Amino acid sequence: MRQHLTRLIRYRGLLWNLALGDLKARHRQTTLGMLWALAQPLSMLLVFAVVFSVFVKVPVGDIPYVLFAYTGLLSWLFFANSLSAGLPSVVSNMNLVTKASFPREVIPLSKLVTTGFDFLIGMAVLALLLIAYHRPATGALVVVPGIVLVQVMFTTGMVLWSSALYVLKRDLGSILPLILQVWMFLSPVVYPISLVPERYHTLYLLNPMAAIMEAYRSVLLFGTLPSFSGMAVAAAISVVVLWGGYAYFKALEIRFADVM
Repeated sequence: MRQHLTRLIRYRGLLWNLALGDLKARHRQTTLGMLWALAQPLSMLLVFAVVFSVFVKVPVGDIPYVLFAYTGLLSWLFFANSLSAGLPSVVSNMNLVTKASFPREVIPLSKLVTTGFDFLIGMAVLALLLIAYHRPATGALVVVPGIVLVQVMFTTGMVLWSSALYVLKRDLGSILPLILQVWMFLSPVVYPISLVPERYHTLYLLNPMAAIMEAYRSVLLFGTLPSFSGMAVAAAISVVVLWGGYAYFKALEIRFADVM
């Protein structure tokens, strides 16, 4: 494992070049350029804000629903978009995979860097919204990098698992959108975890994305530290998923050229 990681670090330049190439290709000849990174979260936020704060009236206490939903959407879209972009990445770069020698995980990881850039832009907008709504900044903000780290580990592991599996099982491309849709509504993106019956909380928080979203909201919206037990479970699951995803990817890597 250490040997693989050392080799991956040596190819970090390729990783960044692939990520920058994706960003340039996506925003080439567009009027708004990188501001398009905000189009998806803001359009979804508008729909959710109307449906769940006007029609359904989801109870979120004294927190403006715009802040509540946007915080959940940012973390969810980073995860979902990373999976959607990473899933076909190895297959889409078949020529590179079959003709060059480099750590193949560089390809799906470059997609993670691209979606991570969108996430950072979204976080900057969230910071402006927090200021506009006069949400207090507290010492709890120091744990935000830790929450981001847990999400990055979990997302990276899932991207590695899915991109390797997609080489063998192309049906996954049709199934993933359905999985993500169901997963989103099983996570507290547009509703608070308080709406989940108490007897299901333990099972519900086995979903790392649920604990991660709750942690972001605790710190950014309420100024309090997140649940230690919830984040500990999420971190443990994320480490297992990351290690397993990387091991699975490296185990299948040798077969990529033959299968494709």
